[in-house]
Amino acid sequence: MSPAIDEPRFSTQVEPQLAGDDDVGKTAAVNGSAAVAFMKGVTAQMKEDVLYSTLLAQMEADRAFPGRPMDKRKEWYHNFRDVLQSLGWIIYTFRETDLDDAREYDTPGNVALQLAMPDFEILEYVVLSGLLGALQDMVNSDSYEVFNKMAMHGDDASFQLGVVSNVEGDALLKCSAHQYNAKMITLPLTYQFDPASEVAYLTINMVMQLKADIYAGFRQMVRDRVEEAVKDVIREVEMS
Repeated sequence: MSPAIDEPRFSTQVEPQLAGDDDVGKTAAVNGSAAVAFMKGVTAQMKEDVLYSTLLAQMEADRAFPGRPMDKRKEWYHNFRDVLQSLGWIIYTFRETDLDDAREYDTPGNVALQLAMPDFEILEYVVLSGLLGALQDMVNSDSYEVFNKMAMHGDDASFQLGVVSNVEGDALLKCSAHQYNAKMITLPLTYQFDPASEVAYLTINMVMQLKADIYAGFRQMVRDRVEEAVKDVIREVEMS
């Protein structure tokens, strides 16, 4: 029996402070090193499927490339993508942007917002902005501690941000993956880039759709594998 989505064992619900439009999402989840917001119309089953499948993809990529080393950062995300494809995700966009120096963006949050613009509709962009704001407002919360713990690897930061909508019964995920190195990182989203030091930054923008009829054949396997491993993830966070 899988846990209810409103009480996930491996993610923590957060409430973005968003405008009152009926089409704007009101819920989000921190899921390992990912933070995902949900638009109106996304069902509980879709939420579970997105959270579980993307967490499994993180786990498999971490197994292949422990510590998410900077010299293997693209390989990590290629592995992440390949696992998702094997579960029924159709990848429409996988756009890599290598920034030699991200200082002009000031913060990772600004990188996420700027590079999401080609893919996001207006309301999706509002939701993404609200998700960033909610995370930044709760930097001392348990939710952010989970996100921060899973996103940080020494001086390296590696995390994902996304927005999910319902497209004819399938979950459509628009997300961006971020990886960079900078000294004295403590909070990956609110970190101010040091004006005196160049910051090499990789971001990958993805648009992908989870075909529900295909994923149905993998759902129980994904649940079993995630729920078997998730206790270790939670224990690691609690012991820190």
